[in-house]
Amino acid sequence: MHKVYSSQDVTLVHFARSVLEVNKIDSVILREQLSGAVGGLAPLDTWPELWVHDAAELEQARQLIASAMKKSDTLQTPWICTGCGEKIEPQFTQCWQCETEWESRD
Repeated sequence: MHKVYSSQDVTLVHFARSVLEVNKIDSVILREQLSGAVGGLAPLDTWPELWVHDAAELEQARQLIASAMKKSDTLQTPWICTGCGEKIEPQFTQCWQCETEWESRD
């Protein structure tokens, strides 16, 4: 197994895992339950980690996560789906109605 992502925020780790699941990359979250051990362990050592099983998928997994995190960081206002015109809340990167992915306007 190979570590692909870690964060103090378990929600972000689960978000990253969902990105991998959508792309059919097998992964597992480790150290998810260690937050209560802060004090006995260094805080960084208690952060949940996302690991992929296949080394051949490691780089693709990192790129997918980085791309998804960038989209998440740049979306601050609702956006209009280019596929169906639906107004989508900023936390979503895919249209709920037609499943069109959000496109960066960089």
